[in-house]
Amino acid sequence: MTADPWHCEACGAAYDMASCTLEVGLVRLALRGAEGFRLGSYGIEAEVAGLLEPCTCGGRLAAGGEPEKLGSDPNFSREAVAPLAAAGWETLEGSDDPALGRLRDVWRPRALRLLGREAELTPEDVLGLRLESRLADLRAEIERARAAGDDDAAQMAHARYIEIGTGYARRFAAR
Repeated sequence: MTADPWHCEACGAAYDMASCTLEVGLVRLALRGAEGFRLGSYGIEAEVAGLLEPCTCGGRLAAGGEPEKLGSDPNFSREAVAPLAAAGWETLEGSDDPALGRLRDVWRPRALRLLGREAELTPEDVLGLRLESRLADLRAEIERARAAGDDDAAQMAHARYIEIGTGYARRFAAR
């Protein structure tokens, strides 16, 4: 998935929905079914917008923006997205499409966590989720350091990101 630009209607802050492929994908599956599935928010923007938390300024997020100015990751309201996520996951689990089967395997740990079914996670799933969380924290640290003009801190965080990311990629590829 490439950039899926969104923005705040009030302050213009840039957001990238591509970081939320799981949530957007499950919403799409719940609303449109498995037939002709595609990644990204195109075509379901209105439905997705209603499930998002507001920008830090309080403004509403809307689809569109400049891909070269991607910024923060949007946040879904867990309460709002839960029913659609559950329906989408059910659709995904019931699909016999091989491509969707591969997607189901990749999304499984994050989907189970989103659905409140953490008890079904394997120890390997838990480790993978911890690594993903650490990578997200480091990405935010890099962005904060760059925004503050602290190139040294940004480079140090980036080096840790690469180190952890490489380990995560090795584990993921081994699965």
